[in-house]
Amino acid sequence: MFDYISQHIQQFCEEFPEQIPVVLISFGVGLLIQIIKICIDSLVQKKFSFAQFFSSGGFPSSHTGIASSLTTIVLLNEGIYSVDFAIAFTFSLIVAYDAMNVRYQSGEHARYLNELRRNLQNVLEMKETKKQTLKERLGHTPLEVL
Repeated sequence: MFDYISQHIQQFCEEFPEQIPVVLISFGVGLLIQIIKICIDSLVQKKFSFAQFFSSGGFPSSHTGIASSLTTIVLLNEGIYSVDFAIAFTFSLIVAYDAMNVRYQSGEHARYLNELRRNLQNVLEMKETKKQTLKERLGHTPLEVL
């Protein structure tokens, strides 16, 4: 058992440097998408906010971009009929589905709850200044994912 583990650790250490470009490309795509997101948000909102760099949701989808770039790299290196491509493609579909459905709906719920809270404050004439509103921009529309 120990030999098996040490053999695989050694193999990983020998082969990992070959995988560094793949990791750098995928994270480079994520970085580029976040920069594009800042530019788009700055134009739309007419103000610059570097905080958007660390924000999720909105156009374009960095999660989907990273997953699809990784899938493309696997496709180019391994081919369309490889098991690795099938795994990467399935992973990309799951990420896109999550961005369009689960996270998007969570944002819709947050928007509704924030509105409900504002209405309740008005009705009860209470002003809570320390309460934070829920984040509404969590997911993506199908167009933002594509």
